[in-house]
Amino acid sequence: MAPTTTQNDGYPEKFPLPATDVKDGAIDPPEYTGVDTSGVDPKKVLLKMDLHLIPMLALLYLLSFLDRGNIGNARIEGLVDSLHMTGPQYNWCLTVFFFTYCLFEVPSNLLLKRLRPSIWLPSIMVAWGTVMTLMGIVQDFKGLLIARLFLGVTEAGLYPGVAYYITMWYCRTEAQFRQAMFFSAASVAGAFSGLLAFAIAKMDGVGGYEGWRWIFILEGILTVLVAIIAFFTIYDFPETAKFLNETERAWVVHRLRYQGSKDSGQMVAESEHFKWKYVRDAFTDWQIYLGLW
Repeated sequence: MAPTTTQNDGYPEKFPLPATDVKDGAIDPPEYTGVDTSGVDPKKVLLKMDLHLIPMLALLYLLSFLDRGNIGNARIEGLVDSLHMTGPQYNWCLTVFFFTYCLFEVPSNLLLKRLRPSIWLPSIMVAWGTVMTLMGIVQDFKGLLIARLFLGVTEAGLYPGVAYYITMWYCRTEAQFRQAMFFSAASVAGAFSGLLAFAIAKMDGVGGYEGWRWIFILEGILTVLVAIIAFFTIYDFPETAKFLNETERAWVVHRLRYQGSKDSGQMVAESEHFKWKYVRDAFTDWQIYLGLW
């Protein structure tokens, strides 16, 4: 095969390479064979991806952070006294969230790998929004404790799921900045969550519910409504993105497949096949535990 010239940040204009240059059967999709991407403007494509992907992802995380932290606002509005809880019991309700949150992060990402992001991410959002709404009708410490446990289960998949989702679209050198933009939504949530809770608490007595209950109910309903919109606004993969034309899709797919080859001088495709060996290797890597320590 004749050598190809390169531009667009060092990636070949035309592809694919011979089958001997790939590993584990990872080759470019047949529909992109021989597509000329020399006319693609990388900055324009990246900006287009940013505008279509990051705002919705940031909104999801904003609501996630809002829902997990509104229990503090509910306490100010009388949650502890209403449920006849002690200080240690309230602290347990705060803590148990992270037990299930940490436990279900990995299983959730395995499911994301098997399912479409546009289905999985909004689905878990509907789940935690429902749990949040039901927290508004708990009657005692046990009910709140169980609700917080389930909130951890349902929210567990969002942050690691979005972190993985971003790598499906952006190369490693680009993903860091997008991760930062996504994570910044937590700061935004912290900025106005108190004001929002204060306004909602003015509904004290409406429907026979205390103000703190309405904080949970309304914010949970808001999450469910946004999740329904997310079913139609989250894009699955670059290969199926309608906001990109065929040439742009080919460029994005190819640069992701061969991003590890950019500086090596050897065009070897990365494998996307899932194997349980990868999960086992992650849990047995001593560097992971050193980082945790």
